[in-house]
Amino acid sequence: MSEAGQPASSQPPPLAWLSAPSGRRIAYRQQPGDPLDRGPGIIFCGGFKSDMSGGKAQALAAHCAAHGRRFTRFDYSGHGLSEGDFEQGCIGDWAEDALAVLDASEGPQLLAGSSMGAWIALLLMRRRPQRVAGLLGIAAAPDFTEDGLRAGMDAAARDELARSGRWLRRNDYDGGQPYPITAHLLDEARQHLQLRAAIPCALPVRLIHGMRDADVSWQTSQRLLECLDSDDVQLRLIKDGEHRLSRPADLALICSELEELLAACGSDGDTPQHAADPGDAAAG
Repeated sequence: MSEAGQPASSQPPPLAWLSAPSGRRIAYRQQPGDPLDRGPGIIFCGGFKSDMSGGKAQALAAHCAAHGRRFTRFDYSGHGLSEGDFEQGCIGDWAEDALAVLDASEGPQLLAGSSMGAWIALLLMRRRPQRVAGLLGIAAAPDFTEDGLRAGMDAAARDELARSGRWLRRNDYDGGQPYPITAHLLDEARQHLQLRAAIPCALPVRLIHGMRDADVSWQTSQRLLECLDSDDVQLRLIKDGEHRLSRPADLALICSELEELLAACGSDGDTPQHAADPGDAAAG
């Protein structure tokens, strides 16, 4: 239900735009919740080469509309409808885009991050701890540039990267168009690695990962659980789940975990906060 207990509209909110500090124009959709709902809003951070029209973003938008939750989704620069060249992008740029969306939102926000989006959410938590009420990680992929892409390169890929500054990586999704992986992406990402030390966090965190994920091992979410300082961190493993977690049962579980996390955050999203990490250069 939405406004004053009325049924939620099936129409998506209008497309809107904001500017990141760099001047990049970021496309987003922000749907209001029931004015009586005192919980935090939800911001969805999508994955690498994904956009806000994807299955998880759409499912969460529909769920939040039906339950009167404030919900925001957006496209990173070089993704979807946002301006920019994907090949020029990097983790720091995309974190800056997400930070601009968070700063443009009112009140505390729960961050739901899919794959790379969970990494982005961690960076936002460290930059704006007073604004973040909780984290939901879906097939979380922090440090994937180092532990997945760079570590998985064979000699031919390394030669291609050294010769041209980019490597066309095989893509098993969306028609198989190869992903361009640039040296800039891999090198800049080293400024934002999260799984090499404890992560300051006093928030409730819920992680969901498929054990048949061929892109990001479920052990990545286990490592993340171990790195987070918070005692309120839970990991849900789906034995037959793959990376996208987009089957109806997967989407239902994600929405269920979101509701459980919202309950853990409290009605006003007021959760214990940690100090901002002055050493983190996530978003400028």
